[in-house]
Amino acid sequence: MTQVVPEVHHARGVNSEPAANSGGRFPRASRLLTGSDYQRVMRGRNRVHTANLMLAVHCNPGARPRLGLAISRKRVARAHERNRVKRVAREAFRLAQDRLPGMDVVVLAKAGVEKLPLSELHQQMRQALEKASRKCAES
Repeated sequence: MTQVVPEVHHARGVNSEPAANSGGRFPRASRLLTGSDYQRVMRGRNRVHTANLMLAVHCNPGARPRLGLAISRKRVARAHERNRVKRVAREAFRLAQDRLPGMDVVVLAKAGVEKLPLSELHQQMRQALEKASRKCAES
């Protein structure tokens, strides 16, 4: 009996590069990793608010911009909704990081963020990052 191997179809096409080579990664150097990093940012007074997000900002002139996420279960109850908010925050940060000054940013969710459509969530994150960038440029 002959075994037939099913043909595998990929969304990227037959001869495309793997996703890891496309530059879509979020490297370790772009993340806040330690509790002391988070504490330093959260103890500062720089805050940026949108309707459903708050960004705590700590300016680091000359350093690379870094992102931390603190999306609590109290604000966003379901795990898949928390993951969606974090995914959008990482993507918006990754796309904007070339234009950002040296700063550490922690993203926090406000109530109701899970009800936002994806486009509105992207827009609020972009607006918040622009405001944070201006704050760091002023100081």
